[in-house]
Amino acid sequence: MKLIKWAGCFLAIFSLTSGVSLGLGSKNDLMINNALRLEYDDNIYQANTNKTASFKVVDQVEFLFNLNLEKTYLGVRYRPSFTWWENREAARTDTFQHEGDVVFNQVLTPRLSLSLSDNVRRGLQPELLDRNNGRIQENQDFFANTLNGTLGIVLSQKTRMDVDGRYYFLQYDNEAMTNNNYRVATGGVTLRHQLSGRTTVSGEARYENVTYDGVDRNSQSVYLGAGVEQTISARLLGSLSGGLQAKSFSAAELASQNSPYGNISLTYLPTALMRLTMGAGYSLYETDIFPYANQERLTGYASLAYDLSARLALYLSGAVTQGKYKQKFVVQSGASTVQDFDGTDTILQASARASYRLNRSNWLGAGYGYTTMSSDLRPDFVRNQYDVDWTIRF
Repeated sequence: MKLIKWAGCFLAIFSLTSGVSLGLGSKNDLMINNALRLEYDDNIYQANTNKTASFKVVDQVEFLFNLNLEKTYLGVRYRPSFTWWENREAARTDTFQHEGDVVFNQVLTPRLSLSLSDNVRRGLQPELLDRNNGRIQENQDFFANTLNGTLGIVLSQKTRMDVDGRYYFLQYDNEAMTNNNYRVATGGVTLRHQLSGRTTVSGEARYENVTYDGVDRNSQSVYLGAGVEQTISARLLGSLSGGLQAKSFSAAELASQNSPYGNISLTYLPTALMRLTMGAGYSLYETDIFPYANQERLTGYASLAYDLSARLALYLSGAVTQGKYKQKFVVQSGASTVQDFDGTDTILQASARASYRLNRSNWLGAGYGYTTMSSDLRPDFVRNQYDVDWTIRF
């Protein structure tokens, strides 16, 4: 009965908020859309044993505003969502989450342009359990913000320079997570030159500063690298970039480290209705595993988008992230909280989703998500998520 009651509430919210569109002209729009998702999660606490399964109901309202002028673009998007768990052991069985984006682009002169973007997330999540199913976080409530800015300068018809900066910070509500709060400030210059209609080369110089709360795991990195973007054929596109990363640490016991970094990606278009993308990357990276100050991170991903018909589309994706943690990068003041050894942390994710367009405004979807973590440093877990959704778009 309780489930029926909640389902009725969500359907009422859905009918009141879905499909509202206020036109402000051919270039400017204010829209309000709504998505209702029913999900089954077989491991909501990401536990190794004694897993807790839960049926979830998620309702997300989306507010979008676009302003298009001759030299100015402003886009604002706000997505609050309400989640109710059917079988959650915590006192809080329902939460609100929030995410917002602002994008601002301005053409200053024929050769000079400015781009700014900001993403804000307020997450309210279930508890996280350790190897022995002990609660290590009452919750994973967090606040995160990403601010990006780029000043684009056209030096010639084929050459462009971008001066960009990025600031990211992550902060948990739980005081026990203080050592995992961090901020990343990055600034750099990228120079791009079009050698031909098929080839563009680039070079970059970048500085990055990572600051943690609590125990000193702060670091500074300098990147020097080059890249190439190539149209290999009419159906195959590729990019390759890499260079040298020099990383130093504020803690006296941690030695500096020089390491190569790199990224590669390929996009293949077998037909006009199919798109396959894959890539990989390697670099030194910040970490949320205390008290390590650094990880060597290797990533790989692949995705497939296929329009089976004018109404039916299929999406497949997979990703693997492997972090290597070494004893020499343990901050000694926090070493008592972790075993003193090298370790590897591997996360594998895969998903499948089908989307069917009923008409111009209504879409139905179904999806499956698989996540597994195998780690020497954190509890292993396997998680399966199944969902169906109904979205109205205008």
